[in-house]
Amino acid sequence: MPQSQEFNFFEYHSQISRENILLSYKGPLTDVLLSEFSRDIRKKLLEDPGAGKKVFSIFMELAQNVLFYSKEVNHFGNHDKVGTLVILHDDPFYRVITGNLIYCEDVSRLMDKFETIKNLDREALREYKRALRNNPNEQESRGAGIGLVQAALTSDNQIECKIKELNDDFAFFFVLVKITKKNKSYPES
Repeated sequence: MPQSQEFNFFEYHSQISRENILLSYKGPLTDVLLSEFSRDIRKKLLEDPGAGKKVFSIFMELAQNVLFYSKEVNHFGNHDKVGTLVILHDDPFYRVITGNLIYCEDVSRLMDKFETIKNLDREALREYKRALRNNPNEQESRGAGIGLVQAALTSDNQIECKIKELNDDFAFFFVLVKITKKNKSYPES
């Protein structure tokens, strides 16, 4: 199981300064909740429209991946998928971080996909996205699994993906995407 010593999501999340948080949420996700978050994100990033559009686009791609693929569900109400969504700002980046539970049996497939994405240039990423869209496998039929590819294309920065095994059945999967700021002033939190 690939594990990283250089980045610990849980430590990072607990150590970040409140002033740098644009959004932090852990819980059940719904389309309505994502709509509310999107309105807040747009409002907070008005002063940096170029980067703001990228942050919004990447946030929606990754949040939808959590909404579609998280293996943790809220056992009250509608059994909504559960995940973690964070947007931070620090010079010179915005950072979009999402996390959710996955099955351990899916780890190697996800890491293979991530390694492919990480090693492709922009044109090859576009080609890979077309291939995924045209030939989705059964496990990824909802969105053809292209959220990570789209995030990589939109961000223009290397994306990070980490997986922490929790037990024999589940692992925590998180993605961190950096978006370079256009306007260096910080938005109001």
